[in-house]
Amino acid sequence: VYASKNPYTHELLETYEFTSSEELENTLNASQLAFQSFSKLSFQARAEKIRLLGNLIRERKNDLARLMTIEMGKPITHSISEILKCAECCDYYAENAERLLHPITYDLPDGRSYVRFEPIGPLLVIMPFNFPYWTPFKAVVPHLMSGNTIILKHDENMPQVSAAIDQITTDAGLEHEFKCVRLTIEQIGQVIADKRVQGVHITGSVRAGRSVAEIAGRNLKKCVLELGGSDPFIVLRDCNIKNAVKSAVIRRLNACGQVCIAPKRFIIEEPVFDEFYRELIQELENWKFGDPLNEATKLGPLAREDILTNIAGQVERSVHMGAQVVYGGRVLSSTQLEPTVMINITQHMPVMKEETFGPVFPLYKVGSVEEAIEVANNTEYGLGATVYTGNIQRAEEEIIPKIQAGMIFINDVTKSLVPVPFGGIKNSGLGRELGEIGIREFTVMKTVFIKS
Repeated sequence: VYASKNPYTHELLETYEFTSSEELENTLNASQLAFQSFSKLSFQARAEKIRLLGNLIRERKNDLARLMTIEMGKPITHSISEILKCAECCDYYAENAERLLHPITYDLPDGRSYVRFEPIGPLLVIMPFNFPYWTPFKAVVPHLMSGNTIILKHDENMPQVSAAIDQITTDAGLEHEFKCVRLTIEQIGQVIADKRVQGVHITGSVRAGRSVAEIAGRNLKKCVLELGGSDPFIVLRDCNIKNAVKSAVIRRLNACGQVCIAPKRFIIEEPVFDEFYRELIQELENWKFGDPLNEATKLGPLAREDILTNIAGQVERSVHMGAQVVYGGRVLSSTQLEPTVMINITQHMPVMKEETFGPVFPLYKVGSVEEAIEVANNTEYGLGATVYTGNIQRAEEEIIPKIQAGMIFINDVTKSLVPVPFGGIKNSGLGRELGEIGIREFTVMKTVFIKS
């Protein structure tokens, strides 16, 4: 079953049965039938529905946010911000999709040529718990505006949020163009392989991404994979340390550390290591757990008990290898781990080698920019990276080209920006979301040549 459980009170709220075979068959048929008409609509007609969706999101932001906070544990003010970002995404693509998908023209000596972008058909979209509205909307809205239809399989722990998304898209006039389903692992494989489904888009773990890609590959289906990350946060001796610390804490403790593009490995030049460490401890004193429905709360619980078990285990194993916990580290409940600062770190420890989904700050000391880059790249992931420095020219000329990541932020936190492509390399995935690249991912790029 899909279980809705409050991670702060630990109350089981509701359970939902999996989608039946008959319901799934009806959904697949409806999605395919809807595509035949939806794909032929003008951009303006599709934009009307997406604009309405954005407006409905704003109108219902408080109810949607409260539901997310209860089901996932995110502080209510953060939940409202996430909801409003979804509306922003709707506005952007309603306004810009036609421009982003405008044919690309080529001047040739013996004729003219252009590439047009056409939708490919029904898509399966698989989404996680950590940003239960934003991750689906940043994937789905561009694909809808390009003319595709969507079947969304949300996280097993987000059934009420999933139902709310299903309702609000229906109210926006997308009843058959967008549908949420509750699938078993076996059903996921069946849907990917189904001839009516033309592609699959997943945000999730590396293991889940590999499984999806394997099935998609066997069936020659396009896939976009937005997977895990172990992002480096590089602090150089010439940067503003206070700004670096504030950014590090805000981004690392967002969603209690359950963020794919959160900084997870803090790589600090030796001359400013002690200052960063002291400022970090001081800043963390402002972040305490509380009731996520209280607007004053900045730090909510982890979404599930198994997440705490995993992150606490990574800390414990690293300590056994010689790491030292110098702040926090106590397990306060089955979903609450104190923000944890660790020193005496080596690159072989779990808190450096593995993705850490929780409020943990491993501080790694380096002697030079070159060593910082080497440590940053010593990972199987390649999603985002942050560099704090006072020398922008050196960052652009010497650091950015050498860091192995899909996104690099200089003197700011890693984040998803609606107009800008989002995605990683290595085990962090394939393809891009958002921007002009994201909206083109599930289109036929049809080349046309007309002889003079």
